[in-house]
Amino acid sequence: MLERINLVPQLPLAERIKKTSLPAIGLLLALILIFLAASDRILKTRITSLSRDIAEAQQRAGTIAGTQARIAMLTGSIKQQKEEKERLSGQAGKLTSIQERKKHFSGILAAIASTMPSSVRCEKVTFQKDTGQISGTAVQYRELPAFVKTLGNDPLFANVMLRDLDRSPDAKKADFTFTITFQLKRETDPS
Repeated sequence: MLERINLVPQLPLAERIKKTSLPAIGLLLALILIFLAASDRILKTRITSLSRDIAEAQQRAGTIAGTQARIAMLTGSIKQQKEEKERLSGQAGKLTSIQERKKHFSGILAAIASTMPSSVRCEKVTFQKDTGQISGTAVQYRELPAFVKTLGNDPLFANVMLRDLDRSPDAKKADFTFTITFQLKRETDPS
């Protein structure tokens, strides 16, 4: 049998391992450092992206909170405007009935004016629901009872009375200050 003998000088195995292990370990350390640097860069990029997303989410949360506050304010404003509309509708309803009441009270004032004697001066006529009052001055007393009686005979009036009568405190004047009260008959009042 033939044996082959290698005549090329070679390094022993331990030397060869030493010679190749150092570059292999260096290469492995370089790869590990590159991997760690790459993963650090990727983590920093992700952290930056997440920080940006968090900031945007916080900004959106702030705008949402502002929008919700405006919605609540507008809801309150709408409620106030509805109440104001209802109040104004009620007032408008009352104002539309004024024309009818105006005709009614104009008729009453015309009746008072037509029955008033020429020496009597009316200063104020007031109405409250179905009652009224006439305040004024008269030169002669005797025309006041006639005026009260004429008003009492009018179908618009009931319970006409001369409530107050007082002579003027001014010595130069002889006028009488008077107050006549009356009630309006219900069937004629449009309210």
